Amino acid sequence: MVRLSLGLLSVLTLAGCSWFSAEPSRVENPVVRGVDYVGMTVSNLERSSVLYQKAADLTPSDITQIDSHPVVNSLVGRDGAKAKSRLLTSVNAQLKLTEFAQPDAKAANTPHLEVYGPGIAHVCYQVAKHTHTYETFLANGATPIGDPEMIHLNPKNPVYYAYAHDPDHILFEVEHVDVQALELPTPPKNEYRIRHVSLATTDMDRSVDFYSHLLETKDPRRAGSLIKLSGEKLDKIAGQKDAAIEMAWFQIRNLELEIIQYHSPQPTPLNAPRPFDALGYNSVVFDVTDLAAAKALLLEAGGTMVSDARPMDGGYILYGRDLDGNLLGFQKSADGSPYSSQQFADNGI
Repeated sequence: MVRLSLGLLSVLTLAGCSWFSAEPSRVENPVVRGVDYVGMTVSNLERSSVLYQKAADLTPSDITQIDSHPVVNSLVGRDGAKAKSRLLTSVNAQLKLTEFAQPDAKAANTPHLEVYGPGIAHVCYQVAKHTHTYETFLANGATPIGDPEMIHLNPKNPVYYAYAHDPDHILFEVEHVDVQALELPTPPKNEYRIRHVSLATTDMDRSVDFYSHLLETKDPRRAGSLIKLSGEKLDKIAGQKDAAIEMAWFQIRNLELEIIQYHSPQPTPLNAPRPFDALGYNSVVFDVTDLAAAKALLLEAGGTMVSDARPMDGGYILYGRDLDGNLLGFQKSADGSPYSSQQFADNGI
């Protein structure tokens, strides 16, 4: 297997360019116009809320009580599901945390997702270095999965990386950016933002084709498709020996969707989707202009339907799955809704 040093990767990705593909482009008025939220199932809503509020500067909403909601019942596969949820909002994106009162035995016994997946692998928080976000995560119950120190991939780029687990063993990434060292003519307005949600796939080309069609995007930015990315620094970040990966990125207005495939260690395809009420990321919910058009794009791309449109959170939502079984929501709601991606101006920059 041919591999490429992550030192060169950092030069390519942080500069926002690619030597391996054309410039990415989307249609002028895409059906998927943003990401409303990334869903997470947690064991203790208050503990998780406090952790992400303290470390990543996310703002919590009021708690919503869920008592046998038809949409939630269909997702967990049983009637009478009880839970509570809340949004945690950043300057450009948000999480929706849900704590179930009584997850069933299958969900309770579902293994934690490994860094290499397959599945919705992690959310990345990109922050100013002086916020000490990574250290705050660790001080409040998070644990590193690899080297406990943040890794500086390339001396020419003042960005430091780490992967860690929260107390529910849910993986997240932190990028510390030394903004002062960048010497930008206009510094960013915000010191905290959510950079991306990452999907770990078993087949990169298949996933890129799927999301290119669903998101109406040509030539997403890629790295490692010809020469796999590897090296000691990647091993330290990922907590894996001899890791080798390739990656692709789609920008969906307010949030980036990262696709990653580990060629070493290789993930095992799932026999069945992860239960919605199993601990971990449970869904990615897209903001769409038209539910019928979103359903058509999903099916044309090769995805499968889970449920047709039903009322939820003041709007309507339908669910489907991508080719790795990840649960995708397609939500249409008013622009002023707290769930809508349209609340985030200028992508949080």
